[in-house]
Amino acid sequence: MEKTVYILGKGDGWDAIEEAPKDSIIYGVNDACLRTPEVTHTFHMHDLYEYGKAKVTESSTRLLKRHCELHPEMELYSIKHYKDFPNCKIYPLDEVLEYFNLPIPYFTSGPEYMIAYAIMKENPDVLALHGLNMSVGKEYIDQKPGVEFWIGLALGKGIKVLLQHEHTSIMKTRDSKLYGYFMKQWRIY
Repeated sequence: MEKTVYILGKGDGWDAIEEAPKDSIIYGVNDACLRTPEVTHTFHMHDLYEYGKAKVTESSTRLLKRHCELHPEMELYSIKHYKDFPNCKIYPLDEVLEYFNLPIPYFTSGPEYMIAYAIMKENPDVLALHGLNMSVGKEYIDQKPGVEFWIGLALGKGIKVLLQHEHTSIMKTRDSKLYGYFMKQWRIY
């Protein structure tokens, strides 16, 4: 049986995670665990106190803290340890960088840290990405290339990557055509 790690964003298609088998390994970005309690690992790669000061994220941070208290089995990774988040661990950036031995660290968003950690710690056969659209404004311009870079590293290690083609722009050209051939891209993932 293939070992699958689910990478969960908060964009369109995130709810397909409900089809994952029970006891799956599910990595969620930021407060995605509030949408589905099955998230086993949360990656919040912001300063939680600064992030929580913004009006739009204040309640999210408060709810994440409460979720951590109610679900002590869920691991929370962030840029530093927060003692009032009981299951918070410092993301092992040095260990990840050493494992991949990259000349230039390349992280532009939370999902990339999730993908890197999953490859290093879980040694999966499959990475299934849900709710990672990378198609809106700044997210698309700044973060999409980084996610594609880490997908490329996963593919290079022989890991199968499953994308929700109807919900994402990842690994797609703007017109969904193969450059130079002007034919539809193949769905090989």
